[in-house]
Amino acid sequence: MRIFLVGFMGVGKSAIGRELAQRLGYRYLDTDKIIETECGKPITEIFKDEGEAWFRTKETDILKSLGKWQNLIISTGGGMVATPGNWDIIKELGISAFLDADLEVIRERVFRKNTRPLLQTDNPEQTLLDLYQVRRPIYEQADIQVQTKGMRKQQIVTAIIRAI
Repeated sequence: MRIFLVGFMGVGKSAIGRELAQRLGYRYLDTDKIIETECGKPITEIFKDEGEAWFRTKETDILKSLGKWQNLIISTGGGMVATPGNWDIIKELGISAFLDADLEVIRERVFRKNTRPLLQTDNPEQTLLDLYQVRRPIYEQADIQVQTKGMRKQQIVTAIIRAI
């Protein structure tokens, strides 16, 4: 089984993914970390040097390569499912779980550090809101939806396990 964690930046896909993999005895992969490792630099530099289109193509390539593996938990980048065709790949390969968090929680988390390349704009608050409004309906196509408000990491993991 392959479980893909989807959701907006800052919802906790990486933290939940690691915990879920540990509980299930699965291997854990973070698509952003794979790209950073392959490129030898952080996502912010990749966006600056290669551009978003290159990055999105790399995400799709990684998705396509996962079919040979079983028992995986995959934390996806926040924009991965917005790329045409990627939902089809995810649905073919496994189960998707949308980690849903309130916009205020997301805002607080993503603005702690200045490391989100898509928010490097003249008005990052408006960019965040615009991206959230565009992507939310896309995330809602997931097989499983978990509202994370007021839940601890272990509770979120338990909710995902019960849903699969």
